[in-house]
Amino acid sequence: MIYRPDVCGYCGAETWCEVRQNGKPQCRACEVIRFFEFVLYPPFGYHMDPWVRQTLRNVYGTLRPDGLRRYRRVYLCVPKKNQKSTLAGGLTDYHLWRAGRDEGVNRTQKMYGVASAKDQAGIVYEFARDYVKRVPELSQQIRYLDSTRRLLRRDGRAIYAVISTDGDVQDGIEPVFAVFDELHRWKSEKAASVFDVMVKGAVNVPESLIWEITTMGEEFESPLWYEEHEFARHILDGSLISESFYAAIYGADERRIANDPEYWKSREARVVANPSHEDNGGYLKDERLVELLNEAIAKPGKRAAYLRLNLNVQVAEGETPEVDMEVWGAAPSPGGVDLRTWEKYDMDRLIEAWGLAGRQCVAGLDLAWTTDMAGMTLVFPPVETAEPWKLLLWAWLPEDKVAELERRTRAPLKLWKDQGFLRTSEGAEIKTLELLDQVEACSKIFDVREVTFDKWGGMKAACNLVLVPKGFTCVDIPQTYAGLTEATKKFLGLYRSLNLAHGNHPILRWHVSCLALATDGGDNAKPMRPKRGTSAKRIDLVASTVTGFARAIVLAPQASGEIEVW
Repeated sequence: MIYRPDVCGYCGAETWCEVRQNGKPQCRACEVIRFFEFVLYPPFGYHMDPWVRQTLRNVYGTLRPDGLRRYRRVYLCVPKKNQKSTLAGGLTDYHLWRAGRDEGVNRTQKMYGVASAKDQAGIVYEFARDYVKRVPELSQQIRYLDSTRRLLRRDGRAIYAVISTDGDVQDGIEPVFAVFDELHRWKSEKAASVFDVMVKGAVNVPESLIWEITTMGEEFESPLWYEEHEFARHILDGSLISESFYAAIYGADERRIANDPEYWKSREARVVANPSHEDNGGYLKDERLVELLNEAIAKPGKRAAYLRLNLNVQVAEGETPEVDMEVWGAAPSPGGVDLRTWEKYDMDRLIEAWGLAGRQCVAGLDLAWTTDMAGMTLVFPPVETAEPWKLLLWAWLPEDKVAELERRTRAPLKLWKDQGFLRTSEGAEIKTLELLDQVEACSKIFDVREVTFDKWGGMKAACNLVLVPKGFTCVDIPQTYAGLTEATKKFLGLYRSLNLAHGNHPILRWHVSCLALATDGGDNAKPMRPKRGTSAKRIDLVASTVTGFARAIVLAPQASGEIEVW
């Protein structure tokens, strides 16, 4: 295809155009838009929403001075039900169709649909295949193989294949076009490897184009998605500039959601977040979103999913959040303590504000693996009926692992270290003795009645060697339903009834936002450990807290009369 500077006969833009057989100049943006409108959509009766038209014009019509496309990567983040898959399938067919029009191409052009699982990647393939089935102009040029989920040009000029990030991808792949579908679900290290191979391979291909299409992800869950999302956000706010990266993020106003309890329920929020909303000239009827909203209002556990999936707002909770972060943030605050406002974590100031010196408590320990945090929680039962339970917390990481874990989780670990909320052990491992030394230091300030721990990882032997000879009572808490159910229910019941003072410690806040429960199918439950190596979630301070509660509720029966919320 030969382009030259001209005036487009369809949109009137002065840009690089092709000359069609009818002699009419057509710019590169109008080429792709008209392909959708006059080739793909008619057999299906589809209508192009205004935001799709504008996105295609921006991506394909923004050119360099030499007439080549400016953008090589596109980050598109929109809520569900906003034509993402319809668009991605159509783009696949457009690039396959266009491969037959490119001149000077001597080898087969490779195109890919990539997702976290092959079934997910297959969704885009199925849309692209269905277009081929119904559109004669495409079926004459492209054939499909459902058995391998491939689309092939009959003249051999291009092939489209489905790839999942849980499979093996060889170095050397050089895609001319690729769709990265639902990027927020790319959570594993292997997914990051596939991403790198694809992006680096595309660099050597003239006018290669990668579309990253996603819904808002979960906080701390996918480091890869988070990094791309933050890069896109900074491009949009002007703090970063990229000549080849196009960013578009649609979502409700997060600040208004945080400050106005009614905004998230409003039509205004739905219209802003959903570009395909009928009020924006799109196909998405408001009544469909209202049905989901009403379910989220009736079932608070559905709210986080509605905010993330339908308003495209990032939330700290997990896929099935156990802790409502609004309720968590409303915890009692003796002495007006809110650690989120402290520039430095001053433990002496906190102890004085909460009147904890000399008080009885139970220490809960959670010893880390080398890449995890270690946690210690002092659980203080109330002395008076109206007094909340109180928590003091410590967290450790190996110094050599801080940067790596910050990259993986996107949590501000270096900041927390500088503020004093996070302690670091020299080298690549946490020293068990540092936790035990902290227990001894605390015993000089508080009445540490018992030290509780999980026996795995050598903690039992360490306690027996170091603490027991010094008079400490050390108790192994089995990390089983029998060992943790009562403590887990107590912890959750106190937070929900606003009877737990934690000062909004930032690391504990992060960890509770990651909390999910493992159950035995009945009423027994315990904290679920995130999958090592595939998750950005951490719950170490939750683990140390629940372990401490296992004995604190036994030693303080007079304070266990609060109403349990389960």
